[in-house]
Amino acid sequence: MKTVSCIVLAFLFGLHAPSFSQSVRLGVKFSPTITFNRFVSHADSIAIENTRDDKRFTFGLTADFGLSDNYFFSTGALYSLRKVTFAAENLNTGESDAEQYSLEYIEIPLTLKLYTNNIGVDSKIYVQPGFTLDFLVNWKGINKNDNRVKDFNFFDSSFYFGAGWDKQLGVTTSFFVGLFYQRGLVDIANKNDDITLKNDLLGLDLGLRF
Repeated sequence: MKTVSCIVLAFLFGLHAPSFSQSVRLGVKFSPTITFNRFVSHADSIAIENTRDDKRFTFGLTADFGLSDNYFFSTGALYSLRKVTFAAENLNTGESDAEQYSLEYIEIPLTLKLYTNNIGVDSKIYVQPGFTLDFLVNWKGINKNDNRVKDFNFFDSSFYFGAGWDKQLGVTTSFFVGLFYQRGLVDIANKNDDITLKNDLLGLDLGLRF
C-alpha cells in the first residue's frame, strides 16, 4: 500500500513540475467496464472455463502532457474494480465448482493520445495506444469456499488501445467519450501452478479535460 501511495504522490507532484506547467491538461473520467478472463489449466485432471463476463468500473484523474498541438502523452491515477469468475471441473470425478474473486487496482496508464484536426465544430477524433501499470490494493473471494486461487500478484500490466470523440466546451474545457480495450499481459494468479490467469477489460470512457 505504501508503494501505491508513493506512485500516486509522485504523479501528483509531477503535474506541478515547471517544464509541464504550460502544456498539461488535467481531467477526470468514469468508465463502466466489462471484465473477462483468459485461463490456461496446467493440471491434466482439471478443466477451467470463464463462466461469465461481469460489469465493473474504473474512475479517477487523468493528465495529458502536450508533445505538439495534436499529440499528447496521457497518464493518470485511476481506481479500477475487476472480477475473476470461473468454473473448475475435475475430469476424473466430474465434480465442478464455481469461484468468484473481486480485485481492486490502482491503475497508471502510459499511453499516447493522438488527435485529428477539427472534423466539425470544435470536435476531434482521437486514438490512444499504450500500456497500463496496475497495482493490486485489495482482493477477496466472494463465495465462502473460493480457495482455488491462493493469492493474486501485486503487479499487473495490460496492452491498452482506445479511440473516441472530443468536443470542446469552452476555452480550456472539453468533453470526451470513447471505447477502450485492455488485454492483460501478466499471469495474476500467484502461488498457483495449476492455473495461468490473465484479466481483460472492455470499457466506455466518459470524461472532462480542463
